[in-house]
Parts: sequence; C-alpha cells; structure tokens
Amino acid sequence: MRITKAREELLQFILKNEGHWNVQDLAIEARRQLPKIGIATVYRTVNLLVEAGYVSKSEVGHGPARFEVAPTEHHDHLTCLDCGKIFEFENDQIENLQEKTAKKLGFKLQDHKMELYGHCLKAETCSHR
Repeated sequence: MRITKAREELLQFILKNEGHWNVQDLAIEARRQLPKIGIATVYRTVNLLVEAGYVSKSEVGHGPARFEVAPTEHHDHLTCLDCGKIFEFENDQIENLQEKTAKKLGFKLQDHKMELYGHCLKAETCSHR
C-alpha cells in the first residue's frame, strides 16, 4: 500500500488512540479530524495494522469487534456481554499456570490472549443497566 500524507496522518491518528474502540466510532472521529480520509481507508488501515501486530482485535458476542493499540505489556480482558465494557487485568498466578500447563503438554508458548466474558455485577460499572 502506498503511504500518502493522508494515510500517514491516519496511521498517527489510530496509533494515538487509547483504550478499546470499534472501527465505526474510529472512522467517525477520523473523518472529523481528517476530512480527506474515506471510511473504507480507515477499515483497510485498521485491518493492515492488525495483520502487522500494531493493533489487537477482540470479538465479543454479536457486537462489533473492538480494537486497541497493541499493548507493550501483556494483559488479559474481562468483557461485559451487556454493555461491552472491557476490564483489563494482570494475574501472575494465571500466567504461571498457563506456562506450567504448556510445559506439561510439551508445548512452548510464544504468545496468548485470554478473554473472559460475563456480566458487570454492579449497576454503576455497567453502562447497559
């Protein structure tokens, strides 16, 4: 893909995004800030960034896929099936158990992604309730 000035601006825009987002919302915001960018270009660019490992993708139930700029440090996700909110967490015991399990089965882990799905228990944390 040819890197034009507009695409370079879009890349910078995407890589500055924090948190978890869907492409539809990203495209709307990108069009506000970069009016020369087409929606199809936003979708293609996000997919290319996922393929290149700069952006990670999470798919939750029937809703749109969510993305985040690839984190520099590993973390896992808890995702609410009602509101779609994603809670990031780290747990050394889980990480150790995964390593032990892989070793026991004669497998060397290179990478992994853990995504847990459920429902917010507190109404104040769930934007769906």
